[in-house]
Amino acid sequence: MRGVFVYSIDRAIAPSLTYLSSLLAKRVCTFVAIGTMIAPQYVRAENLTFKLINGDVVSGEYLPEESSNKVKVLLSPYFGRIEIDASLIKLEPIPSRWLSSVDVGIDGSNTGDDLSFGYAISASTRFKGTNHELNASASFDFDKSVDAESVSTIDTNQGAFSIRYDRILSSTKWSAYASTDYTYNALNDVGVNTNVFSVGVGYKVLDHKKLSLRVSLGPSLIWFDGGSGCSTGDYVSDGIALGKYCGEIIPSGTIGAAIEWDVNNKFRLSIKNQLTGSFVNGMAAGNDLSGTLKFFPSKDSKFYMSLVARSIYSALHSPAIDNTFNFKLGTEF
Repeated sequence: MRGVFVYSIDRAIAPSLTYLSSLLAKRVCTFVAIGTMIAPQYVRAENLTFKLINGDVVSGEYLPEESSNKVKVLLSPYFGRIEIDASLIKLEPIPSRWLSSVDVGIDGSNTGDDLSFGYAISASTRFKGTNHELNASASFDFDKSVDAESVSTIDTNQGAFSIRYDRILSSTKWSAYASTDYTYNALNDVGVNTNVFSVGVGYKVLDHKKLSLRVSLGPSLIWFDGGSGCSTGDYVSDGIALGKYCGEIIPSGTIGAAIEWDVNNKFRLSIKNQLTGSFVNGMAAGNDLSGTLKFFPSKDSKFYMSLVARSIYSALHSPAIDNTFNFKLGTEF
């Protein structure tokens, strides 16, 4: 009897369960259909802005289902449906990781039978990668004058080359660097050739698109040679017999700072300073300060005018001070 009773109950309940399952399935399908119709109303449409090659700007809701590689379709709240030929859209340039420049300047004068002529050339390049940065620059200045007796005099004959590599550490503000700075001045009595090699750490105090400031600190080595004073040994500066250290590698320490500032669309300022202390006769100081102000005649111009100034002081050189400045025309690429 018990088996018959259970069987009867199952047969009685089965139709009800089937009906409930069917009803539940219909309700689920209904909710899915309603959700499908309602959801798109709450999905935020993609708004795009296209800059055209003629300078116009068009904005609106992008309709991808009606767009193709040749035609882009926008739905504007003011003008309705707009079709734009893809060939008329101005493509935004991808910023290059390289930035290079070349500058050239000339000068001359003629007073009576006296004649002077000079030129200045410089070039620089910079590479910014994801986790490393490379900066290199070179320059050469030359001036010559001829008097009424046709006696020529070299007034300026100097050059410089520097290269620096930064490896970004775990924090993007910190980097490990290695650099070398070579200067040449044929008119020096001591220190015609000088090279400063440094390794250490750098820190970006400011790192904005238009303003950056990086400071550096590390040990360095200084080598200098060349000039009549290195041969005679007669030159003394701050109690230092300079000839004694010609051709020697001198342990030192270096503190540096570099700032890049885009003042506005037309002016750009770059300043670099390197302070060095050499372990000679206690401490022999040296400082290399340089600055460049560029003027761009228009926002999109690659050509510019520049004012370049540099001041070098070294207790290990004779003369100890060397100041230069010049105007140049240049271009970036």
